[in-house]
Amino acid sequence: MNKSNTEPEYKELLHVAMRAARAAGQIIREGWGKPHAIQFKGAINLVTDIDRAAEKIILEQLRTATPEFDILTEESGAMEKGFTFRWVIDPLDGTTNYAHHFPYFSVSIGLEKDGESVIGVVYDPILEQMFSAIRGGGAFLNETPVYPSHASTLSESVVATGLVYEVWESERGISEIVKMIKRARSIRINGSAALDICNVACGRLDAYCDTGLFAWDLAAARVILAEAGGKFSLYGAGAQMDEKYCIASNGKIHAELEELLIANSQ
Repeated sequence: MNKSNTEPEYKELLHVAMRAARAAGQIIREGWGKPHAIQFKGAINLVTDIDRAAEKIILEQLRTATPEFDILTEESGAMEKGFTFRWVIDPLDGTTNYAHHFPYFSVSIGLEKDGESVIGVVYDPILEQMFSAIRGGGAFLNETPVYPSHASTLSESVVATGLVYEVWESERGISEIVKMIKRARSIRINGSAALDICNVACGRLDAYCDTGLFAWDLAAARVILAEAGGKFSLYGAGAQMDEKYCIASNGKIHAELEELLIANSQ
C-alpha cells in the first residue's frame, strides 16, 4: 500500500489481515499433531517452531501490504516507526494447547489507530472459524453476523477465565476464579484468550474474565466483541496491561461481574 495523507481503506486492511491469518493457519494445520521443537519463555510459558513460522509469514504479508505501519508481536516484540497505525499480532494464541495436541488455539491480528483497536481478526485454523470486525461495521464469523448471549445473571452464565504464567509462585487471579466458581453456572479455562473473547461475541460463552493479558491477546478480540454488542473493560492502576484485570462480557452481566470481582477487591 502506498503512503498517503488519507486514511487507509479499512475493508482492504481487513482483507490483508484475513489473508495473513489464513496463511499462518495453514502452517499451524500442517504442523498439527506432530512433534515440535519447544522452548520456554518461563516455567510454563511455551513457544514452538510453529509460533515462529506462523509469525514469519504474517510479518511478510503485512510488511508487503503496509510497509509503513508499526508492528507489535508476541514473539519478536515491537517494531516501531512512529506511524499512526500498528498491527498487533499473536501468531498462535494457545501455544500450550497446540503443543499438547488440544485443539483450542487461534491466530490473532489486530490493527490499532492511535492506540485504539479498529480492526480485529481471530482465526481458528482447526475449525476454520474466521472472526472479524471493523470498528463501526459489526462483527462476523465466516461473514455471518454474530451477537452475544442473552444471559442476564451470573447464575445462568458460563464464564471462561485463565491462569497467569507465574501461577506456581503467585496467587494473582485465584481469588477471582474462586468467586466466579461460587456464582456462575460453570467455569472454563480454555487457554486462548482471543478465542474465548470471540466465543463471548458469538454467544457461546457469556463472559471472559482474566488478568496477566497482553496487547497481542486483546487487540483483535476486543473490537470483535464490541462490534458484536458486548462490553470490554480493563481495571486496575498498574501501568502495564498485564497488571490489569479484564472483563469481557455479553454486556448484560457486566455490572454483576464488576461488583463481584472489582468493587469488592478494592
